[in-house]
Formats: sequence, structure tokens, C-alpha cells
Amino acid sequence: MEKKIRVAVFTQEDSFVIPGNIKLLGNQESIELVAVVKIDGAGTLENKKTLFIKGFGLIQIGKMGLVSIFNQILNITDALFLFKLGFLKSLKSVAVACDSKYKVVIDPNDKTNIDWLAELNIDLVVSFSAPCVFKNELLKLPKLGCINLHCSLLPKYAGLLPSFWALYEKADMLGATVHQMDDKIDNGAILGQVEISRPSELSMFNVIKATKRAGGHLMVSVISEIFSENSKVQSNRVESKDYYSWPTIEQIKEFRRNGGRLI
Repeated sequence: MEKKIRVAVFTQEDSFVIPGNIKLLGNQESIELVAVVKIDGAGTLENKKTLFIKGFGLIQIGKMGLVSIFNQILNITDALFLFKLGFLKSLKSVAVACDSKYKVVIDPNDKTNIDWLAELNIDLVVSFSAPCVFKNELLKLPKLGCINLHCSLLPKYAGLLPSFWALYEKADMLGATVHQMDDKIDNGAILGQVEISRPSELSMFNVIKATKRAGGHLMVSVISEIFSENSKVQSNRVESKDYYSWPTIEQIKEFRRNGGRLI
């Protein structure tokens, strides 16, 4: 039997795209999806609700909430049938679907989590926009390193919420990047990029979905190249002008005044 790459995925909770991206990995002949790790730390989108409510207002947040509630209902229904219905509306559901271990952590750099990961004999850690910085002990643990999906064309729009900043600055091109991880944010060498067309219905939600879906397929392609020892590495030099943090409430309101939408 040909050896597979043993993969652990680190990400934050998502009911829209990430579970499908993880399932893509689990379906690959060259990949053994060993673990799905949910990071539930301070940097998650879930913990930035106040910022979005104050910036986008109750109507936009209400529309987003309705979509989220519908997905939660699907996930609860799926759970009642031991996640056999295949809705894939949570990280736990896709872990069960792929027969992988599932773990919730606050800080993936914690020694308990490092020891747990070491016992799994992981070859590669895949981050789908994990909401924290990986430190050296975690970065050096997997034999093939750690790689991350970032939903912009790096080095541009490195950092937080690239979908917002690309729309805020009316970027000409949207896209996704898979890159090697180091101890700086979105700073490692680029392993692959894909450009995408602007969605016909332009909103943050649609841009997030489009870039994450394209990024999921890009991740599969990059891991295939790693497996065949045919990786193509490009320079990625993130400078201060390319790095973006959370927008302020006033920047979100300005975005709305200029026609920007959450959903």
C-alpha cells in the first residue's frame, strides 16, 4: 500500500465552507485525515460579534443570523442521525464523516496539545485560516511542516479579514493563497495561488465563500504536489503596508455608506 500523508487540520468553527474543504482532503487517496482541531480562542470570528453588530447594524446581522440558524438546524438534525446525513455544517460533523479524531482547543501551542499531536505521528498540519499564531514547537512538529490557506493573493491583504479589506479598497483581483507557516502571520513561502472572478452578488459573505471554496481546491493541489515531491515555492515578503488588522467600527460604517454589504 502506498504511504499516505497523515494530516491534521486546524481551523475555527464554520458552517458554510470549511467542513466541505476538509471533506475534500479526506477524499484524497494520498491523504489520511487523522484529526480535525477546532480552535476556540479570542481571535475567532465568533468572538467578534460586537464589532460586526455595531458596524453592520441589526438588519445585516439579522440576515446573517438567519442563514446561521438554518445551518445550525441542519447540524442538529445531522447529529440526531450520528452525522450520517452528510449535511457537513460543523467541524465535528466532517470529523465523524472522515473517521477522524476531533478536538477543541483554546491554544494549539499548549504543551498538552503538542504532546497529543506528537502521539498521532502527523506528517502535515493544514490550517484553514486558523485564528492564532503557531509557535516554533508546533511549527517544527510535523515532518512536512505546517501550511495555511489565506483568502487573498499574498502578500497583499495579509492578516485579518482579507475579504473585508479587499472590498473596502476595491481590489482589482480576488483570490486565495496556500503558504508555508512560520512564526509571523501569513509570512511563509507561497506554495500556490489562485485568482477568482468577483462574485456577481458582491458582499463579504459571498467573497468569503468564493475564496474559501477556491482555496479548498488549491489546498488539495498543493498537498498533491507535496506528496509527489514537486512543490513550487515562491517568495512571500509581507511588509507593514500589506498587513491588515480588524477594521474599526467607523471603517465598517464607511464601507456600508459606500455600498458594501455583509450579506
